[in-house]
Parts: sequence; C-alpha cells; structure tokens
Amino acid sequence: MSVDFKAFFGTGNDIRPTEVEADDQIILENFMNAIERRQIGFLPRSFRGRLWWYAFAPTQRQQREILNLLDSWIGPTFSDLARVRGALDPTDPFDAALLKSPVQPLRFEVLPRSKPHARRSRRQVRDSLLIMSRLLNGRPPSELDAPRTTVEVLDDLGHAIAAQDRGVALACLRELEATADLDQTNLAFLRLRAFAGLQDWKALLADRDLDHVLAMRRPLGITQAIQQAVYATRFAAHDAEGKEHELLDAVTTLPPFFRPLFSSTPPTTRAQVVVEFLIAIESGADDRIGRLLSEAGAIESGLPDHLRAVLRIHRTQIAEQSVEVTKPVTSMQPASPIESPLERATRLMLRGELQAALDLAFTLKPGLEATHLLLACARELQAPEQATLVADYLSGHDLRKLVDKAGARLRSDLAWLDEFTQGRPQLGWRAWFESLDHDDDATVMAIGPETTDGWAPLTDDALTDLLVNASDHALGKLGEFGGQFMAAHRDVFVADGAAGLSERVLAGLAMSEKNSTGVRVQTLALLDYLLAANPDPKVFATTLEWIGLIVKANISAVTTTWAIDVLQAATVTPAAATSATTAPFFYEIMEKVRPFKSALNLTDLEAIKIVASELALGVPKDLLTEQAEDADPSAPYRYLKDSKVVLYSLTETATTRAAQILRTLVPGIDIETSAEHDGSSRLAAQAANADVFVVVTASAKHAATDFINAKRGGRPVVLVNSRGSSAILRELAEG
Repeated sequence: MSVDFKAFFGTGNDIRPTEVEADDQIILENFMNAIERRQIGFLPRSFRGRLWWYAFAPTQRQQREILNLLDSWIGPTFSDLARVRGALDPTDPFDAALLKSPVQPLRFEVLPRSKPHARRSRRQVRDSLLIMSRLLNGRPPSELDAPRTTVEVLDDLGHAIAAQDRGVALACLRELEATADLDQTNLAFLRLRAFAGLQDWKALLADRDLDHVLAMRRPLGITQAIQQAVYATRFAAHDAEGKEHELLDAVTTLPPFFRPLFSSTPPTTRAQVVVEFLIAIESGADDRIGRLLSEAGAIESGLPDHLRAVLRIHRTQIAEQSVEVTKPVTSMQPASPIESPLERATRLMLRGELQAALDLAFTLKPGLEATHLLLACARELQAPEQATLVADYLSGHDLRKLVDKAGARLRSDLAWLDEFTQGRPQLGWRAWFESLDHDDDATVMAIGPETTDGWAPLTDDALTDLLVNASDHALGKLGEFGGQFMAAHRDVFVADGAAGLSERVLAGLAMSEKNSTGVRVQTLALLDYLLAANPDPKVFATTLEWIGLIVKANISAVTTTWAIDVLQAATVTPAAATSATTAPFFYEIMEKVRPFKSALNLTDLEAIKIVASELALGVPKDLLTEQAEDADPSAPYRYLKDSKVVLYSLTETATTRAAQILRTLVPGIDIETSAEHDGSSRLAAQAANADVFVVVTASAKHAATDFINAKRGGRPVVLVNSRGSSAILRELAEG
C-alpha cells in the first residue's frame, strides 16, 4: 500500500503535519508509519471548516472490516457513515485522485459541524480512531491473513480460468509468486498455462520469461500453448481466409527465438500444424514437412492441400530468388561422406525430430550411445507411451548397469524415466475423478498443471456419465479440489444443454462447504451456464437450494456484493417468475447478508429493490435504513446521462441487471444489451454508434472482441474481466 503523504497534505487539505500541536504530530506520525508498514491507519483532512478522516487498509477485506468497526466506534453520532458508507466523492478533485488507488480509502466527515459541539466530537473521533488502530494493528495474525497452501491457490486458479475471471487468476499467480515454494521456471510455466487458459495470447507472448522458456526443455503443454498464441496473433487471420502468400510473409517476421517451437509429437489442432509447418518451411526441415503433411489430414480433411499450396509457393519463391552458380567438378573433389544410423538419429534429435530419432534409436545396436539417445528423446517428449517403450527396452537389453557407470546427466535422465513410469500413477481425468470416491486425498491433491497437461479432456458423454452417477461424497470432493478439472472441461459446461451438469457441480461446491474466491467466481459462471441452457423447473429449484448453501459458506463483510450478484443472476431469468422457490430464496439471501448489512453499498441496495419489485416482494426495512434520504447512488454514473451505452456479453444475466440499475439511477441514459455473435450487422451498428461500449471478456469470444474493437474505430472499449453486474458497474463508476 503506497500513499503519497505530501500530496495528501497538499492542495485541498488545510492540515500541515508540521504545523499542528505536538500531540497531534505524534498521532499523525504513528498513523503514517502504520500505513507504510501495510497496517491500518487514518489520516485527517480539513477544508473550508469541515473535517474528514480517511481510513487506509492494505486489503479489501480489511477495509470492509474497518467499515463495520467504524459503525460501532464512531457511528452516526459523530459521522455521516450511515449516509455515505465511507464512499469517496468522485466530484471532489481531492477524492478523485484517491479513487485511482488499488484499495480505495474510506472517508467520513466528523459531525456535528457547528460549535460548540464540533470541538468535542472531533476530539472524540480522533481518540477513538487512535485506540481502534492500536487494537487492530496489535492483534495476532488472523488465519485469513496466513499464506494458503499451493494446492489451495492452484485450485482457485483453476476455477478462475474456468470462469474466465482474469482478475482472480492474476491474483492467484501473484500469491503463488509471493508464497509458494516454486522456482522461477515453474512459475513461468504456471503463468503461461494461465494465460493460455484465459486465451490471453498477447499477455502470453509478452511474458517476461518467454525467451528463456523457449530456450529450455519444457513440457509439451507449454509448447502447445505458445504455438496457439503465435497462431492466434500472427497466422490465424490469414489462415482462415486461405491467404497462403500472407502466411509465408508472416512467418518471415517471426522472431528467431520461436524457431524451436515444435513438439515432435503428432499435432492435435490446426494451430499446432500450421505453426510447426510454417517454421519447418522457413528452417528448411524437410523431414518435419513430410511428417506434418501426413498428420494434417487427421485433423481437417482439406488441411494437407492448403499446406501443400503454401509449400509450392515457398519453393517457387526460392527458385525465383536463386542464382545459379556453376562450379567445375574435378576428379579431385572428395565424395560425400555416408551418414551412419547413429549420426542420423543424433542429427534428428538435435533438429527436434524426436519421434523420428526415437524410432531410429530403437534399431541401433544396444549400447551406451543408443541409451543416451533413447533417454534424451523420451525425456523431451514426456509422453507415457514412448517412456514405457524406452523403459522396457533398457530392461530387456540389460542396459541400466551401463548407465550407473556413466555420467551424471545420463543417470539423471534414467532417474526421471523411473519416476515418470513408476514413481507416480499414470492417471487421466477419469481415473482422477474415480479416486474422489476412495478418500485418496494424496492422489487427488498431488496432481498439478505439469501432470494434467498431458491428460486429454473427457468427452461430453464421459463427463456427463461421471457427474450424473457420482456419489455425494465424490461431488463434495470435486467441490473441494476440482479447480483444475473445471478448467480442463470448461467447453463442456459452456455448451448448450449443460444445465444438469452445472447443477451437479454446484451441488459439489455446496457440499464441500468451501469458502474461497475460486468457489465464488465459479458459482457465478456455472449459474450463467445453467440459466443459458433454459433449465426445467426442477433443476432450477434444486439449483437455488445449492446456491443458498454456497452463499452460507462464503458470506462475509467482503463478499456481500458477490451475494447480491448471485441473487440478481438467479432471478433475472423467466424461470424465477414462475418458480415457487424464488421468494424463499430471496429472503434466504437477505437473511445471509443481514449480519453484514453495513457492507452493502448503495448500488447493492438499488439492486435488491429492483429484484424485490420484480418478484412483488418487500425489502427488509432494516436494510433500507442503511441508505439515508440524501444518499446518492447515481453520483458515479451521472456522466453517462444522455449517452448511448451498450453492454456486451454472451451470457446476459449480468448485463440485464446492470442495465436495469443504470436506467433507474441515470434517467435519460440510452442503454442496450447485446449477446450477438461476432460479425452480425446489429453488433457492428452498436459498436459503431455507442458512446460507451462495455465488453464482459469473461463471457465473450475473442473474435467478437476483435470485431468490436475494429468497428469502434479507435474509440475505447471498457473491458470487464469478471462476472456479475457489480463488476460492470464498478468499471463504469471509475469512468
């Protein structure tokens, strides 16, 4: 937490720390020292006869806690907390600068302003804040502040990727960098996997360690992620339009450190084939060109012809650029040396043709040279089938004792092979899921991204079979440890008709009783998927029951806005109007947030009123008392008056609610929601004509985002990287 004290006690603040009384100077110094040490501190501001205090906290959770405590320590007797709930005033230039802080301070004015009571109230508030800060900063560390285990953070990271919540994913990565016992290489691999999962290809290619990763031995999944990023940013547009000349031009501009970007295993996607093929052409690797042409047909029927056309153009260009130079051949010119099988296998390995090198090495005379080639290729490939073949070959030819007498590198490769083939179970997603029922927590928790990289996602039918027939015990374990599983199978849940699957996972999250950021973002995502699939009344009613339990486990002073987001998402669907369970669900959520009602912001209260009005229900009066008559929830959005605003998301629960709230708060706003697919004429018109265009990137295809950016003509697009109407409103409030 960084605060510019010189600026704070500058323009807009009549207080100068060096000019106040000695006792007050000591108090201010203590507060400023606490803030610099990332503790809780308070700073005063006097301007035109009025006095405000600003509360600074290093985290959002602590800020919410302070707001609750201030209600008790200061309360409406000496402040305007009941009216403004600590909100900064964006129309005040002094506060506008503070709005840019990562964790915005809370602000309250000391009341009453009039003499003779003002002197007493100001002294009372100062003393209360001093005592409160000492108690807060002097208490033992809370469990909530303790570092989480790597397994817990990785699980949340998986949920964030599955929900496409970039903010939570990046927060998990920062937490791993700060607390996890991982070296820089593994942290780099994690970042690249996360960016790939979020389909943030530009961030992946801009990663600070990318050139080092490309120069080292890396897992197959990392190579494939980088290939996908290169394809998406450099080749995809030309490839989709069949522009072979442009593809060749694009590969010539590829930086040299991308040249080793091949996997030597059969590719599984068009992106992998195209990237490897273009690099092979540029590098003159004829062996790889032939292999890729033969493998491309298994991916798409017309792909080999497309690649051959690229190859013909390349060869024509080379022929045209070549200058024939005839040299006289004399009888003294030595004959070309004949390459031995060992030399050829070594050359193939050095060029990255690992599978071809491995196949040839199996035909060599058993010995130390063949063993070296086999182990090096197997370790580079990291494929279970090839590793098993090498292990069987070494045992069958009694070659292990040769390795024991060889160098350290060869012994290290053999140790890796033993661990890879014997030291850990050769699982897959099905085996991992089945282990949930056996209380095999060691197996369930031991997997990491480096292990699951090579696991093929389950088919739709296989995943459906596992979830539908899973026991409550297995579902609860899935809710506790299933972040990476959900990230690997996100496409299944996004597909139409997956309401039943989303309901089963929500049941698992509820039964696990887990409280984490990952659970919360996953809950909103699954609710979006489920409602988009038009669930039948029974599934909808059951879903509300599970969500009520998830909210119960996750509600706190810092998650009330999330709970209101869940309420809004669940009730915006037509199914809510006809379900007998909706009204009890509304009041259940109200009961859950009541103990933390002081943490509800003005926009939350507006959302509650809109939901209650639609359902013809009454809002609990004690919640409304948190909003005084002169409170103005519309202030942050007033700049949108008379503007045309478009909110874009493929799942419309959040955009629909955000639009309703903005129409209530900003009369005269022209607001539309859109879930059009990229390329539609309506989306093009909206993007071209809107004054403000908002894209919920957590629920939008990258092609649609690119299309919108193109139609905006350079005008900005507001990107929202999280789900929920509050995320949209928060971005708009910040202007």
